[in-house]
Formats: sequence, C-alpha cells, structure tokens
Amino acid sequence: MKVIKVESALKRLNKLNDEIRYADCFAEKQFISGLIAFRPAKNSKPKQINHADKDVVCHVIKGSGRLRINSKRIPLRPGIICHIPKGAPHDFAASEKGELVLFYSLIKT
Repeated sequence: MKVIKVESALKRLNKLNDEIRYADCFAEKQFISGLIAFRPAKNSKPKQINHADKDVVCHVIKGSGRLRINSKRIPLRPGIICHIPKGAPHDFAASEKGELVLFYSLIKT
C-alpha cells in the first residue's frame, strides 16, 4: 500500500519542459498513475500524443483548461473525469488563469 499527499507531491514534480511537470505516483504491471501539471503557455505549439496500448483516465484536481481529442475541445475544471481510449490522439492545455493539475492513470489494455 502507498499513500500520496497531493500537495506534497506537487512540490516534487519533474520538469518535462517549460509547460509540463509530472510525477508517477503508483506503478504496477498493468498501470501507471501520477500527477501532471500544465502551466499556461502563450507561444505553445500543442502536440497531440497517443498511447498505442494504454487507455488514459484523468481526474482534474486543480485549475482549468481544456482537453483536445478527435478535433473536439472539452473544457476542464476540478471534479471532471475523462477517459481517453488507447490510440486516440490528444493533448491538454491550461487556461490563462493558472496551472491545470490532473491525476492520471495509464491502463494497459
């Protein structure tokens, strides 16, 4: 068993680039879960990614922004949970108001 305090974990996120920080919190054979934070980016060139063998489930825990998937833009705010099927190109972006923080799970399917 492992317990994570979100506020403490957010202080230890690894920088991926100027816009994205993340930390894996739980990892098992079939899934990885963690936190990812997106900072507002004025000159960002969003690049969609996909996970060929994993579904993604995300829970917005802080901030606001959007999810772009299949050419649709879905507004995000705390309390929203989204499922992204394996292979679906997607990206996230924070609103101009501040950081967007998600708890995510990548589930091997």
